[in-house]
Amino acid sequence: MNKLSNRKISLNLFLINAFIYISFSQYNPFLAPYFAKAGINAVEIGILLTIGPISSILIQPIWAIISDRTGKRREVLSVVVLGSALSIFSYYIGKTFLSFFIASTLLAVFSTSIVPLSDAIILRSANKNQLDFSKIRMGGTVGYAIFVIFAGIIVKRNSDLAFIMGFIGFLILFIFVRLLPKDDAIETLPKKEYLHMDRETKPRGSLLHIFESKQIYFLLAFAFISQVGLSFVFSFQSVYMVHMGFSTQTIGITGSIAAISELPVLFLMNRVLNKVSPTKITILACFILALRIITVTGESLFFVILSQALHGLSFMTIYFCCAVFISKNVKPENQSKGQSILALIQTGLGSIVGNILGGYLVDSYGLKTAFVTMTILIITVAGLTALLQYIYQRKQKTVINE
Repeated sequence: MNKLSNRKISLNLFLINAFIYISFSQYNPFLAPYFAKAGINAVEIGILLTIGPISSILIQPIWAIISDRTGKRREVLSVVVLGSALSIFSYYIGKTFLSFFIASTLLAVFSTSIVPLSDAIILRSANKNQLDFSKIRMGGTVGYAIFVIFAGIIVKRNSDLAFIMGFIGFLILFIFVRLLPKDDAIETLPKKEYLHMDRETKPRGSLLHIFESKQIYFLLAFAFISQVGLSFVFSFQSVYMVHMGFSTQTIGITGSIAAISELPVLFLMNRVLNKVSPTKITILACFILALRIITVTGESLFFVILSQALHGLSFMTIYFCCAVFISKNVKPENQSKGQSILALIQTGLGSIVGNILGGYLVDSYGLKTAFVTMTILIITVAGLTALLQYIYQRKQKTVINE
């Protein structure tokens, strides 16, 4: 491996993170309004937006297994980035539900694996070179915040250009991924060594056995709960804004506000995690998310901006806590699998429930009632899960004292 300076390594990781979210910012916030403009109803939009989460469950873990099993993490990430760049053009096939279904499926096969695969590489490299992951992650936040505004302006004039801009973003991302050093061979588990391991030391069937702490169960539970609400917001807040009379340009600006709200969280998260447990932070984040959802029902630009300003506290806190915890609590050869499980729970299961349930609520009861109902559900389920965690911790303390 070429010996690069920490500064060069950090800059490349920063730019990779930046262009991941720059690429997503060019089309993702505008998909639901794009579908709605083409005459797709709320339930069908919910189905289309569920394709990505289903891919996170069925396809994304396969990429992670290939990445860990071969040890060629850079090569696998390169494939999914290039695949995303090419498959995004399939949205030009047509503007029917079927054509959108095909396009969304092709893109999801590749794009849903970009974040977990890149996080595994970035977190591993950051730990190895003693770099601050929170500063590297700011690349994605700043990149998204700036470029989503330009995307909103362009999409307002011609919505079809969103996919070309996404293609360009993925292509630049591919270049930076190729600049990564080759994978370190010692991080992989040779097949012969695996076959000769004792039964006790072989990895068990369940993916969750790769974790060294049972605290992950509660972290993943809160990650799931929050993602149900977040996917609902991501999918239907833009539709709600169009219903209120706002343009895609305004949607882009408010999306930028949401991204900027992540910066204070990234600046402070390492200090906070040194004093507060990750589970307590994720519990608080779930209740802040509920506040974020209900705020939108104020149905004015002020309340929409206020809602977006809560994005950092409701999303980045949980993402950061889980990603860092996983990186520190799995072995090097399982880094991709560890981040894959988080993606499976968040962009997979949580998003499926959020999109389908959200589509049903919006179609059956209207946008405002749907947002109120989702708020109540998040508060109730998060509260019950927090109670279960409290009971579990009390029992654990009792066992230790005995």
